[in-house]
Amino acid sequence: MNLKRFSIIYLITLTSLIFPGIGVNKILDGLDKPVFVVSKNTNPEYLYIVEQDGIIKLAIDGKINKKLFLDITSSVHQTLYPGDEQGLLGLALHPEFEKNGYLFVNYVDRNGFTIISRFESNIDSANPLSEKIIFKIEQPYSNHNGGHLAFGPDGYLYIGLGDGGSSGDPENRAQDLKSYFGKMLRIDINNANSDPYVIPQDNPFFNKKNIIKEIWAYGLRNPWRYSFDKLTGDLYIGDVGQNNWEEIDFQLSSSLG
Repeated sequence: MNLKRFSIIYLITLTSLIFPGIGVNKILDGLDKPVFVVSKNTNPEYLYIVEQDGIIKLAIDGKINKKLFLDITSSVHQTLYPGDEQGLLGLALHPEFEKNGYLFVNYVDRNGFTIISRFESNIDSANPLSEKIIFKIEQPYSNHNGGHLAFGPDGYLYIGLGDGGSSGDPENRAQDLKSYFGKMLRIDINNANSDPYVIPQDNPFFNKKNIIKEIWAYGLRNPWRYSFDKLTGDLYIGDVGQNNWEEIDFQLSSSLG
């Protein structure tokens, strides 16, 4: 039995039975390979839409601005085929976005490196020349490159990195605490001064030798998307499975990593 197909059908059926009023409505069209969307904290009608080939568009009240919010296509890997896992994959607005205009992106560049960068904006458009690279690492394969990033309730930036591919994590990177791959990283970008970031002292391996101190969680395959519960601060991680099923990991807000 195909567990993935069965699970999806079961979930759709169960959802329709429990919440019969739920439906699907189209609110926007004219997009090219949209992979993520985030809204402004104080105004959900402001939608920042990530397109995989390196474009971020801004939609306000259901209408897409003619001017692109951010265009970094010259730096970003251009998709080569359906299912290509590289490109511009993630976007996080700084908690004080409306004051400082900072946004953070996660993309794979044209040379196969994952890049975490900060850009400056005036809320309606970002300056592509303002890029400040926070983190950079070469991907061993073209799949399982992660792609998400998000600010937690603690104000720290959480970065998801997949195991780097190929299939079955052949180099066992996800369990290797000397490897960045297959991990959730947790960094402080607010108190870095001249450095790209600092490592929070309450990270679980901060005082350990020969272990990457940025690690918050490990043993992940490809944490493609994750979300913090706004009420509880609990973390839900969508970890991509292989062939038969997918996985959602849960971490309490009280967890120490």
